[in-house]
Amino acid sequence: MTAPESAVSKLNADMTSVKEVTTEVSRWKLMGLGALGITGMAAAALAPLVTAHWHDIWRVIRGG
Repeated sequence: MTAPESAVSKLNADMTSVKEVTTEVSRWKLMGLGALGITGMAAAALAPLVTAHWHDIWRVIRGG
C-alpha cells in the first residue's frame, strides 16, 4: 500500500505547483491581460534600454 500512497503524495505535490500557475494565469485573464498584454508590457520595459544603447547594439551586430 505504500507504493500507491507515495505516488499519490508525489502527484499532490506536483499539482500544487500546477495550481499556483493556473491561479496566476486566471488572475491575468480576470484582469484582461492575455499573452499579447504581457508581451506588450515586456516590450515596454525593454524599449528604453534598447533605445539608450542602440549605437552599441548596432556596433556589436555589425562586428565593429
